[in-house]
Amino acid sequence: MLHSFRLAVGLLVCSLIAVSGCAQSMHPVQGTVRFADGTPLKVGRIVIDSPDGKTGSWGAIREDGSFEMGTLTPNDGVPAGTYQVYLTNTTTPPPADLSTPFTPRPLVHVKFNSKETSGITFEVPRQTTWDIVVEKP
Repeated sequence: MLHSFRLAVGLLVCSLIAVSGCAQSMHPVQGTVRFADGTPLKVGRIVIDSPDGKTGSWGAIREDGSFEMGTLTPNDGVPAGTYQVYLTNTTTPPPADLSTPFTPRPLVHVKFNSKETSGITFEVPRQTTWDIVVEKP
């Protein structure tokens, strides 16, 4: 019985060591999103995907246009790699009074809503502070 317990514990320790050795190191990535006139984009998300589609991360855009990227949890960083960047949820926010009729308006040019058309790529860890300039619709 004691031998079986030791064997089980030994296998567990070996498994944990193997799994932790496979973990990718994360790199902090932050930046700003602004228009050409310097005003910040105040809403939305930055989304990134690796070209092979195996890694994706995102960051919420704050009122001042700043963001921090997260992969597994908010703001935990991004694994090394080259990423295609695009924006989501970049429409006018609804009014506080939800009984008011509301039609969202796009705040950025539609090309920034797709990784195929945004034209934005970054390489991590070489580039960990991103200044993204977008166009209005």
